[in-house]
Amino acid sequence: MDEIVVGLDLSVSAQAALSWAAAQAKISGHRVRAIHALSLPATYTVAGGGYIPPVPFDGLDDSYRAAVKAVFDAVRPEPSWELQFMSNDPGPVLVAESHKASMLVLGTREHTGWGRLRSGSVSHYCLSHAHCPVVAVPVERMESGSAAASSSVSAGHSRHSASPVA
Repeated sequence: MDEIVVGLDLSVSAQAALSWAAAQAKISGHRVRAIHALSLPATYTVAGGGYIPPVPFDGLDDSYRAAVKAVFDAVRPEPSWELQFMSNDPGPVLVAESHKASMLVLGTREHTGWGRLRSGSVSHYCLSHAHCPVVAVPVERMESGSAAASSSVSAGHSRHSASPVA
């Protein structure tokens, strides 16, 4: 369990989370595994709610794949770090992957009120269901130019502000 799992998409908040996870991994010596989970359209789901395997890397649009990879490459990943693409809703995918992680790192989206109710919240889902500590990195810190995004850490019921630590 020397692995940091981070949820990754093209949002500013996910980029802040990846930056935080990369800084933490470089300090602690952990490996980073960034996961980009794709919710597939209903036409791709299995009737009756069956298992949906990970999306093959070759199955995605080249420009989209390149954009996600560019975000990952921007943190100058170590050779052992990995970027994975998976299919299914991001919350359940990240919670399933949290079994193998020492921590799960997520960006917090800008959704509030009706937007959160309508689209759900991956970070809220993961905070409620993950099998390891969860670090939720707010986007505001990334936008203000902070080198190390401040975040909320949830371990059980406690929450406090954190920066990457040794």
